Amino acid sequence: MNQINPAPTGSQAIAINGSERWDIYHRLQELSISCQCSTHQLLTVEISSPNSLIQVWTVVKRMTSSRESLIQSLKSCWEKSSVY
Repeated sequence: MNQINPAPTGSQAIAINGSERWDIYHRLQELSISCQCSTHQLLTVEISSPNSLIQVWTVVKRMTSSRESLIQSLKSCWEKSSVY
């Protein structure tokens, strides 16, 4: 199970299973979001703004969701946008 737990310093410790943790770490680095990841440790991410929080949430969701779930979310967005 993936969880985001608050830490007192404005950082978030994220428990991610498997190699997804390193993929998320590298993607957050590409987005210039401060984070740390060591072997057998939780991924720690510095959340400095609402924008960085949304970026972290999006990266984690994209990396940990199944392909089918992502397709369904995309279809749902298309349906909602065609209503307007």
